[in-house]
Amino acid sequence: MDMKENKREKTPQVFTFSTNTWYGLPVNITVSSNNLHRVTVPGLALPHPGLVNIISRWGLPTEIRLALTSYHELGHLQTLPVPALHMLLLLWPRKGHLVGPNIWRWLVAILTHQVVWELAAECYVVATDRRAVKDYRTPMARGLYYSFWSGMAALAVSGTLFLLKRNNDKSQ
Repeated sequence: MDMKENKREKTPQVFTFSTNTWYGLPVNITVSSNNLHRVTVPGLALPHPGLVNIISRWGLPTEIRLALTSYHELGHLQTLPVPALHMLLLLWPRKGHLVGPNIWRWLVAILTHQVVWELAAECYVVATDRRAVKDYRTPMARGLYYSFWSGMAALAVSGTLFLLKRNNDKSQ
């Protein structure tokens, strides 16, 4: 490995674009090679570090990493109905459902919802740009990518089933 590849960039590369979601929401997305993102919709700017993208884009050339990261950020808004419906499923009022001070069940619900939203956004990336799954990564980076998303899928399914089963057990 060339030592130059290990050095942090002094001036991060930045990629910005504006578009509308399929339901008409205007959005401005900025991603940078130092893994800071900013998603802006009318009246709200959401700057944040891209924690999921650190793992998902590891080993990719900067240009591809920035493009796929921007699609992932857009994917959060394009797939918004999926996590919204999932959260409704988790929070739909049922007897004994997420009521009272059971903080652990609330934390599982929030974590599961976030994982579902990340999965939906990454599915948007894969559907939008095939570079997400092509062989641009080293075998180790490719294994990390697939292991990470398999683990996220397992977490989403197990968290959802746990909450629904617990709710059904309590309602009987």
